[in-house]
Amino acid sequence: MKKLVFEKNSPLKILLFRTDRLGDVVLTLQCIEALKARYPRSYICFALQSYSTPLVENNPFLDEVIAIDNDDQKIFIKLIKAKNFDISISFFASKIACYAPFLAKIPIRIGPLSKLRALLFTHKIRQKRSLGERNEAEYNLELLHLLGCEKIYFPKIYLTYEEKNQAKLYLENKFKSKNNTIIFLHPGSGGSSRDWKVENYFLLAEEIISRKIAQVLITGSSKELIFYKQLIDNYPLLSSSNLLEEQKPLREFLGIISHASIFLSNSTGPLHCASALGCKTIGFYPLIRACKPQRWGTFSSQPQRNLILTPVKENYQSDPTLQNIAFEECMDSISIEYALEAIDKLMNND
Repeated sequence: MKKLVFEKNSPLKILLFRTDRLGDVVLTLQCIEALKARYPRSYICFALQSYSTPLVENNPFLDEVIAIDNDDQKIFIKLIKAKNFDISISFFASKIACYAPFLAKIPIRIGPLSKLRALLFTHKIRQKRSLGERNEAEYNLELLHLLGCEKIYFPKIYLTYEEKNQAKLYLENKFKSKNNTIIFLHPGSGGSSRDWKVENYFLLAEEIISRKIAQVLITGSSKELIFYKQLIDNYPLLSSSNLLEEQKPLREFLGIISHASIFLSNSTGPLHCASALGCKTIGFYPLIRACKPQRWGTFSSQPQRNLILTPVKENYQSDPTLQNIAFEECMDSISIEYALEAIDKLMNND
């Protein structure tokens, strides 16, 4: 497809859409910087679900944020029509991301040709994302090639000094210590992948503490934390101080995890948040195509700081109790010791 040619100083008004989950939004953040670098006088607006708007707060490359809620789509369409955007870029062909720019009569509408409604885009990009041959962040950046944005950028979340400092004080008070070596364990997930079991995270936490590797903080949603509080009595080396007391507002939670020495999680939004905050991470991923780490892993300028653990063939083949599940999905073949080796590798990798 022929590139759209604009002068670098063109004052373009660009509307971005990413209306799905936290991790998906994080893997789109690099596109804001990429566009602003290519068109420094552009006006960039990001439309996303209200619960994910904290991810783009304080972003120096973003000019405006519009929260999309399911009950005000007519108002939203009227709003963006009045703003006279030149270009819309829909990184996922959700209904609102296809219909809204069309009904608002935005002249240039870019998006992936993945659904029938994507025919409403003026510039339809064939990508075959379902094959998972590249990272989701790379697929998102590819949509910008049409506008001459060729350079690779990486997702970043921008916290204020006050947010970071408040989180630092919270952790010092929680652990009654200024020891800043804290390993975060986030066992929950949105259910879109295959998980390393909660019990494995708790056993790993005990090993980290018994070996005096670091402090441990286990995090989760309100519902998950209620379950963890019930479970923790089964693990004598753990106490309530090893649990987040309650689910925090997203910006506060981001401030807290920004102090993680290592953040461990299944394939879920907070893992991508931790990576975008510059933390070292370890992600647990199955090998099935829909969830493969090649597409849904973290995307960082320092990949050596972001490790991926997948099912281990040797452990799977040697344990007959694991044979009732396909190897690609067998997260139980990832041992506690294997996770500890990954932690040790990251702790010694600066």
